[in-house]
Amino acid sequence: MPENATPRRKKMVISDAAVPFVARGGRVFGRQIVSADLDISDGEEVLVVDRNDRIITTARAVL
Repeated sequence: MPENATPRRKKMVISDAAVPFVARGGRVFGRQIVSADLDISDGEEVLVVDRNDRIITTARAVL
């Protein structure tokens, strides 16, 4: 990776119904996740996005 390149942030996509709740600071639960990068590690910070790839928040992964 070049020196000035920023690492790609891993992300998870949440259901449309969960977006308002999570946007107000609610937690993300497993059943709300539509898809996620497979290589997310425990404790890693990930982007939480909606189905249109808009960032809702960031979260710390707990596996």
